[in-house]
Amino acid sequence: MNGTDTNRKLYNIKSWSRGYRLLFRAFVALIIAAVGNFLISTWFDTPKINSIRRDNYRLEKEYEILLEKIRSAELTLSDIKHRDHFVYRPLLGIDTLNIPRVYSEYNDSKYEAYKQMEYADEIISGWQGIDRLTRKLYYASLSLDDTQNLAENKEEFSTVIPAIWPIDRTKLKYVSSLYGMRMHPKYGTWRMHEGVDLSAPKGTPVYATGNAVVLRAGWRPGYGYLIELNHGFGYKTRYGHLSKMYVSAGDSVTRGQVIADVGNTGVSSGAHLHYEVRFRDHTVNPIHYFNKDISPETYIDLMQQLEVSAAN
Repeated sequence: MNGTDTNRKLYNIKSWSRGYRLLFRAFVALIIAAVGNFLISTWFDTPKINSIRRDNYRLEKEYEILLEKIRSAELTLSDIKHRDHFVYRPLLGIDTLNIPRVYSEYNDSKYEAYKQMEYADEIISGWQGIDRLTRKLYYASLSLDDTQNLAENKEEFSTVIPAIWPIDRTKLKYVSSLYGMRMHPKYGTWRMHEGVDLSAPKGTPVYATGNAVVLRAGWRPGYGYLIELNHGFGYKTRYGHLSKMYVSAGDSVTRGQVIADVGNTGVSSGAHLHYEVRFRDHTVNPIHYFNKDISPETYIDLMQQLEVSAAN
């Protein structure tokens, strides 16, 4: 090997060594840059991160505002419902609107699709609030429409509402059964009694308690001879255990008109009138309608009589 070859090999070794050093320095520089970027991104927000944080903060605030609006709307609807139940309807003399399950919560399966999402709890809570609000709006709308309709037809409504006693009170012996659960005098079991039983002599005249159209007049198991009247506005009345009937299905009757006589027909233990008031096909306590045409003193006497009857 001559000197030229030796020098060439030394030169190549130095070149490779220099290349390795440059490569190593570049690698170290990359490591330092990566570490530096990690540290900076950890301790200092980049413009993009800042933008994302601002968007998240804005969304959180908008979500809080939405929930507050839902709560505020629910409070407003609760106030409307209170005034409807305790001001408008008592003023007009009408019953509370009954919509079964209108306030029942939806099944959890309705929100199943949201459970896998980020912020699932917040999303589901928001939708539940909106759904509650929707149901309350539906109820309030129907209820106020109902109240408005009755208010606009107040004069007609005042003539059809069941508002007098169905028999002459001077003929009333006692109230033999109240509205509600009772031990049936014939069957000996606890059953719902959907009206009141007014004990009176057989043949005592029975009056229509409001203007109406006769829906039925005939025999019905349990009731004996029965007359059912449709007063409109959702109200119906029934008069059972009759001995005689003076009207037929399809007849129009007026408040105070004699429609039948007290009897003892059907499942009955003595002469009396079974009287029911129905609103939207649900029975209501007829006693609440008797106070529309009697003095406070007479009403108090009636309540005391009912208490004695219930105790016995």
